[in-house]
Amino acid sequence: MTHKESEQYRLELTEITKRLPEKVGECLPEGLKEELLCVARKVGACTRSAHINDNGDRVVYNASIEDLISNIYQAINTASMIEMCRISARNFVIALGATIISFLAMVAAWVVAIR
Repeated sequence: MTHKESEQYRLELTEITKRLPEKVGECLPEGLKEELLCVARKVGACTRSAHINDNGDRVVYNASIEDLISNIYQAINTASMIEMCRISARNFVIALGATIISFLAMVAAWVVAIR
């Protein structure tokens, strides 16, 4: 995911969260959870949650609104970090190439100065 895509998804998530009710107990706007699920699928966020019950069994269930928002933010942040690492690796290769070229230029200048 590119930086522009992650910013687009952040803005989309922000617009969705602005429509959340301000008070506890108010009804959710129609289609809000479906929009969150759609964004979660686009960014690769988990749409299910799980916990361990008293018997030690793992219970899996559909994620709540809060879990979806948290998972989406985490997926977007992870994608942003991956993109930053890619850019950093590319810049390292460019800097390494420039260093080698400058070293060779220095050696060439030294050879010319000796003659």
